Amino acid sequence: MKICHVINDLSRGGAETHLLSLVELQIQQDNEVSVLLLGRDQDHFVSLEREFIELGVKLKRLNGPKKLQGLNPFSIFIATRYFSVQKFDIVHTHSPRSDFLVYISQKIFKNINKRIVSIHGKYGTYLQGNKYVDILRRYFINKQAKIWLSAHKVIVISESIKEWLNALNPSIKPVVIPYGINNQDLEINFTNKNIGFLGRLNKNKGIEDLITVFNSITNEHNKEISQFTLYIGGVGTDTYVKNLQKTTTDKNIEFLGYVSDRNKFFKSLSVFVFPSYSEGLGLVLLEAMSYGVLCIARDAAPMNKIINHADNGFLFTDNQDLKKIIETALKLNQKEKTQIIKNALHTIENSYSIIQMYSSIEKVYSS
Repeated sequence: MKICHVINDLSRGGAETHLLSLVELQIQQDNEVSVLLLGRDQDHFVSLEREFIELGVKLKRLNGPKKLQGLNPFSIFIATRYFSVQKFDIVHTHSPRSDFLVYISQKIFKNINKRIVSIHGKYGTYLQGNKYVDILRRYFINKQAKIWLSAHKVIVISESIKEWLNALNPSIKPVVIPYGINNQDLEINFTNKNIGFLGRLNKNKGIEDLITVFNSITNEHNKEISQFTLYIGGVGTDTYVKNLQKTTTDKNIEFLGYVSDRNKFFKSLSVFVFPSYSEGLGLVLLEAMSYGVLCIARDAAPMNKIINHADNGFLFTDNQDLKKIIETALKLNQKEKTQIIKNALHTIENSYSIIQMYSSIEKVYSS
């Protein structure tokens, strides 16, 4: 099968990491896979381009104006010629801009056999810090729903996104296929004294809440907890990161920047905290669970669909609640921690395995 994935760029995030896993399996099954990129990678994020090239993926990058990725006539013209020449069996899009570009190309030139759309987030609902941009984004997402309706199939990565999409346009009938991940070979280590967060650094992630709570705990001079270090992994704009750093009053908070060795990072933690306000799915939360790390997440969809409180992790509602739960998690005995971690690993194996993900997408392609 000849497949083309279309995405904004290869700046590492949940969608890009998922695409890398999917493409690797597709190539292993002797599919011919290409990836069309709408523009250059973002300045503040690490690119996955090398990983795709090492798999043997054919990359084509458009060079239109950055702020008009996929929306300008130049990009549409180049992409249309590309689809017409290559004659792909499947064109699979992974962002609203790529959805628009491929929709226009197919509508005008009828040059695409099957158009599959993956929706990786509840677009227009995340906290971006500029209310006017947020309003404009929500307006265009409402228009975008008509484009999704015309696709051969629509994939969403969580029930939470399915509910959000139904509110936008109940005529769209998506297939829910979560990201896939494998449990890691590990030995559970209870001697670590580190709390961690990993993800893109922006207001939506709730990192300010985590820092506030950690400052509060350590300011109480609890001898046991004061030995812990809070590691914040990930990148964001220089201005936002500098503002975050100004809120830290504790010397035991370290900003790691981009974490290239995720294996080393997760194995250094005793607790992983994911305070994000809203996610499409939360791939990094699944990663942390797969490494046998005790996980705490905000009690909001879809995180509360992944974690069952006090069974395979913990959920919190506000800062006061988060403070209590961190203190509780750090005081669990080895038997209690082991049972919660084992339950988390079962969750990954039973509901989020990479083989299940690939098999489900193959069914969508062949339908």
